[in-house]
Amino acid sequence: MREAISLFFAPPERCDAAGLFGTAHLLLLLLTVAAVAVALALSRGMCVARVRRLLRYACVFFLVAEVVKLAVVWGVFRLKSPNELPLYFCSLVLYATPLAAFARGAWQRAGDAFLAFGGLVGGGVYLLFPTTSLLRYPAWHFISFYGFLWHGVMLYLALLLLWRGAYIPDPHDLRYFAAPVSVGCAVALVFNTVYNCFASDPVANLMFLSKDFPGTPLSLIYRLCGPFFTPVMWFAQATGPFLLGFGGVLLLRRSR
Repeated sequence: MREAISLFFAPPERCDAAGLFGTAHLLLLLLTVAAVAVALALSRGMCVARVRRLLRYACVFFLVAEVVKLAVVWGVFRLKSPNELPLYFCSLVLYATPLAAFARGAWQRAGDAFLAFGGLVGGGVYLLFPTTSLLRYPAWHFISFYGFLWHGVMLYLALLLLWRGAYIPDPHDLRYFAAPVSVGCAVALVFNTVYNCFASDPVANLMFLSKDFPGTPLSLIYRLCGPFFTPVMWFAQATGPFLLGFGGVLLLRRSR
């Protein structure tokens, strides 16, 4: 038991990575999809008011999960990397969920749009390509469990908002989706630039805007785009998930 706990919280240098598309990945993927399906089945009677109330609990979940992750990474692993800060595309749910839960008007619309399409596309892509966890850690590890739980909740909330009618998407919502993503990109780019002026190891790469990420699909984009990598990544994150998700919604509407 003690050895299992030790492995669960082992620092990355003591870990054998599970890798992508193996048995461990498939098991975590199936467990997460099954959990999302069960959660949706239990939510089938939810009205819009109850969905909004659930989002308040989701705010607490994301905040606590992020604080615990940072405590483990900085306190247990002793990692001193700026890249552990919660400023990536999927980290933006930490800031979008309060907008959807407590704000009104355009602010709530921005939160809803990101939760729906950022959660749908970002959560789904992570479950298929968990590059930030399984390329560094085994399946039986805190970071792997944290990653699949975080993105599973993202996917559940996205599907719940769309299914229960708490958020009815409109093509003009692209601006509301792009706004929080662009704010995140701007803050990340400023941080990366300033940090990298004073430190070279490790290189700050928040929002994946400032350097290559070898072994992932982003590496191909990095090689193809060259000096235009940063604006391409910014634009892709600020528009791509919405366009992809909204296109899927339109296809579903037409097929009914």
